[in-house]
Amino acid sequence: MTTHGLSDKVASLIELISQEASIFEDFLMLLGRQQEMLVKNDIDGLNKVTALQREKLVESQLQNKKRDELISQIKSANAIEGDLNVSRLIELVDENQGNRLIQLRSIINGLSSKINEVRDQNALLLNRSREYIARALELLSRINNPNINYAQNGLPAKNGAAVVVNRRA
Repeated sequence: MTTHGLSDKVASLIELISQEASIFEDFLMLLGRQQEMLVKNDIDGLNKVTALQREKLVESQLQNKKRDELISQIKSANAIEGDLNVSRLIELVDENQGNRLIQLRSIINGLSSKINEVRDQNALLLNRSREYIARALELLSRINNPNINYAQNGLPAKNGAAVVVNRRA
């Protein structure tokens, strides 16, 4: 492939990666909104945000597929064996494109870290909600059996009362 042809392909790749970074930013924003909905216990809002997250996920998968195809084209046209990562690609392109690729790699790595952090926080919120619900159900189950007995270790004994929740309601 000529230098000009490679430059055009890399320019397309840079544009594609920029679009992916934008999708990641949108997804991070949606995770923040999801966190707000979890804290507010807004089920309708949570469902809407989750639907938007799914759309962004599909959009990201499409961009990823396009990026893989473009990288395959660059590899085959330049007889490149193995993985073509940013470090290897920088060696083949001009300084401006190389700097932009480095910048995009940094942006995407930062966004990925933030996404993982917020996603972990949201998972913690969900787990805490489940614990609170389980505790509330346990307390409700004691309404008909208010006698609390203690086990040998000093903790309240399990009274064996079952609570059934209709999840279809």
